[in-house]
Amino acid sequence: MEDLVTAGFVSRDFTWHLKTGLDSKLSHYRLKDNYLRFYLKYIEPNKKKIEKQGLKLLPQWQSAMGLQFENLVLSNRKMVQKILGIDSSEIVNDNPFFQRKANGRQGCQIDYMIQTNFGTCYLCEIKFSAQEIKKSVIDELKQKIKSLALPRNMSIRPVLIHVNGVDTHVKESNFFSSIIDFNDLLRK
Repeated sequence: MEDLVTAGFVSRDFTWHLKTGLDSKLSHYRLKDNYLRFYLKYIEPNKKKIEKQGLKLLPQWQSAMGLQFENLVLSNRKMVQKILGIDSSEIVNDNPFFQRKANGRQGCQIDYMIQTNFGTCYLCEIKFSAQEIKKSVIDELKQKIKSLALPRNMSIRPVLIHVNGVDTHVKESNFFSSIIDFNDLLRK
């Protein structure tokens, strides 16, 4: 696995301790190469169907594209930080974040989180959808925030990163400190 990490095909994403900002022993491996991800998650499991009917939109298409989009955003995290106005010298840790369920604490997974040395965590929800993102995304992120075991005096700034638009209810809710259209990421 270390050879694949070194070659840039795989990323080892460590979660971290929010109190100290130090990496945890817990990590996930993630395929960084989008073609390999697409092949292994979508083409290979559906190879016989594709051979019979050609490459058509199969039921797993949306989830496959969601994983691709998340990986694309994570590969451009420096641009996300720039749009959010976060200087790299302010970052304590950043990565996908996960917390395991333990003694009275719920588990949760954050698509991308940035912890700064000013006691702020930017919780980035990355959403790919063929339609506009609906208001239900707010409840999803509220549940994740509720589940997080945060140290005292830690502030949360919810961020939505999307493609294909956001429902006006989401914009008007003022829940998100930033809503980033991926197209803006590409223009920077």
